[in-house]
Amino acid sequence: MKSRKILEKSTFAIAIGAGILASGVIAKADVNPQLQQQRMQVLAAANQGAAGLPTLIAAMKSPNVLTRRAAVRSMGEIGVPAQSALTAALKFDADPLVRRSALRALTQTPNADNLNVFEEAMGDSNDLVRATAVQAIADSHPYTPQITALLKKAQQDKSNDVSQIASQALWPFHKVGISLRDKPEFKDHQLTVAQTIPMPLDGWKFQLDPGQTGQELNWFGADFSDAGWLDIKIGKAWEPQIGKDYDGVGWYRRTFTLPAKPDQVGTDIVFDGVDESAWVWINGQYVGQHDIGPDGWNKRFAMDVSDNLKWSGENQITVRVLDRKFAGGIWMPVSLEVLKQ
Repeated sequence: MKSRKILEKSTFAIAIGAGILASGVIAKADVNPQLQQQRMQVLAAANQGAAGLPTLIAAMKSPNVLTRRAAVRSMGEIGVPAQSALTAALKFDADPLVRRSALRALTQTPNADNLNVFEEAMGDSNDLVRATAVQAIADSHPYTPQITALLKKAQQDKSNDVSQIASQALWPFHKVGISLRDKPEFKDHQLTVAQTIPMPLDGWKFQLDPGQTGQELNWFGADFSDAGWLDIKIGKAWEPQIGKDYDGVGWYRRTFTLPAKPDQVGTDIVFDGVDESAWVWINGQYVGQHDIGPDGWNKRFAMDVSDNLKWSGENQITVRVLDRKFAGGIWMPVSLEVLKQ
């Protein structure tokens, strides 16, 4: 769902710019008899099916972008006979919206080699074209090894919007973590904090994950050995601690001991600030994610961990963090809030 919103947002932004450009071109086209004639020819050819393809291919050579956009959309409706022309439009046309239309048409052509089409479009210079390709890959089910490989490649895309689509498609955990206070059964209850248990600032283990494969290696497992990981503190960004600038995914792990179970309704884990997104496991059990994009870097959030904790014993916490720009990491304190009515 989120990847679709990202794609829609990108589409809207580019469409606005294209609309501004198009409005100016339309004004000129309305007083240009030659362009008017081209538009009429494209419309007529579109109604002829495959018989109109030569006219549409000729229209693709027009310097007028609106003529080419209309032509490529019409070729998309023709399907298989237009496959070669659509492939040429995807590779060579100067207009990103023409290339995007060609991509969409090719992915709907019955005998098209979609994987090659996707890979071609993933190398496009325009973010929107690449996002459209990666979204189409993400919507392909079941995932074959080739599709998985393309999505992993797309995770390294220079555009955050494009890489997020791929990351969301490959991510196996989907649960929004919310506070106990926000759960429907407690909406009408007045819950108060009876006790706050701060998580230690030091003693954490940390590992970079530029390839975003930690979940495949069970880094969230309660019994996973993180002995070789870097020592790190929370309450400050990771850059000064690891000695370099890094934007991407990093994982934090720590064990902590809890006292006897207090009188409570339940317990939240509270993060005062994670730059920017977080995925949380307690004792190997997935609690949920806080992922609202770059704006989440300074937002306090809480997750109900009532059913995940071991009172009077040792517990293990894992936090996967995604930072898209600037400083990153668990840069503010973390605590457990014991809630009572």
